[in-house]
Amino acid sequence: MKSIYNIYIMAAIIIATQSGCQKLVAGRNDNPNQLTPDAIDAGLFLNGAELSNIAIQLGPLSRMAGYYSGQLVGVEQVEKERYNYNVTNSDFDWDGYQSVITPLREIRKRTMANPLYQGITKVLEAHLIGTYASLFGDVPFSQAVTDIADPVFDDQLAVFDSLQKMLDEAVTDFNNAAGSVVLQDYIFSGNRTKWLQSAFTLKARYYMYTRQYDLAYTAAQKGISAYANNMVFKPSGTSTDNSAKNKIYIVLTGGPNMGTENSYMIKLLDATSGISRNNTKTNENARLKYYKINRTSAAANLGIAYSLESQPMITYQENLLILAEAGTRTQGMSVGLGYLNTLRTFLRAGTFLNSNFTSEARKYDDYVVTDFNAFGIENMDGIDPTRALLREIIEERYISGFTTFMPFDDARRLKKSDSDIAVPFPLNTATATQYIQRFIYPEAEILSNEQAPAEPGLYSVTKVNQ
Repeated sequence: MKSIYNIYIMAAIIIATQSGCQKLVAGRNDNPNQLTPDAIDAGLFLNGAELSNIAIQLGPLSRMAGYYSGQLVGVEQVEKERYNYNVTNSDFDWDGYQSVITPLREIRKRTMANPLYQGITKVLEAHLIGTYASLFGDVPFSQAVTDIADPVFDDQLAVFDSLQKMLDEAVTDFNNAAGSVVLQDYIFSGNRTKWLQSAFTLKARYYMYTRQYDLAYTAAQKGISAYANNMVFKPSGTSTDNSAKNKIYIVLTGGPNMGTENSYMIKLLDATSGISRNNTKTNENARLKYYKINRTSAAANLGIAYSLESQPMITYQENLLILAEAGTRTQGMSVGLGYLNTLRTFLRAGTFLNSNFTSEARKYDDYVVTDFNAFGIENMDGIDPTRALLREIIEERYISGFTTFMPFDDARRLKKSDSDIAVPFPLNTATATQYIQRFIYPEAEILSNEQAPAEPGLYSVTKVNQ
């Protein structure tokens, strides 16, 4: 791992991602080839780091998580190979250490007196490192992006503990940030309330990973409180600018290589499939149509893969479902059910749909406790009603989390101790015998870092899921 701060990388990020960048730095240096870090306002690094993080959160890693949780199907070329579990170390990279973590730490170094910058950069760093730790297991963190050429791989559980502390610091920063401003902020335009709520939802997410459900419930109570506060990527590309368009749409412009096809998720939404989650209180028709991806024509997509459709990263829906699951586990069935019904009220309103699908039929009536009795909702096998409710909540997390890492994370989290409530999606090929448990270390890291451990393999359970 290269740990030297490279201003040319930083300059490239700014030039590639900032509109009007040249005006903002005009006159700072007569010779751009002699540009130094101190010649650029730290705020100009933020948008570049945010967009780089977005590309990682919504890029190939996200697609592979979709393949390995029964949501997406790879049908041609490299996407088909990935879908069939045929991946190598060259399929992965950790570019985010340089394109995200490096600029974030540079910003923090130069904005010690601005708590808003401090908080934002800590949330973004925790978001990226947490994603890497969840997907790969042990990862560099304590020595990453330092003068140490070969950083150690920190224990996965220790990384999550460190990220919780970093997010606590971010919360303090935001609470002290009244009146603070940032030069540019692509995600929330410097809105500290939205950043604060994202920090709490991210804390809750990581507590769910580590099965600290009481702490997850507490954190989520201060998490994202409205759909308008979601952390999303908002495409803004013109007809000739694909770089700022929906990431799924961009993949589809390269050919019909992936889609939803007849995936397990689609079957759950389809009332005619035989395994549908539709019931007397639920009609998933609108969500089915919104989620379907037309792989044969990128331009034909009007729903989740529409060229200008926003894409979720940390959301109100996730926060409510953390409250629902963690609340059921730690506070009781009625508490968890209340949060699930709050989500169903949100789904009834159709706010999550774009205008192409708001007129499609949908139904999300409130559930009552007795709905989950034997032979009721998610309880044809006569399990305890509380377990049946958890089964419904997990299935809703699976559906609401489409295109995020949540379904893949849940599948691995629940496999050992909660298999009775996990979503039972099938393996992708008849010859496969195991589910993917982690992604494998990038080839570049293995070759360049003498501290890199022996590769555990795709099917090795990470510490957090043991």
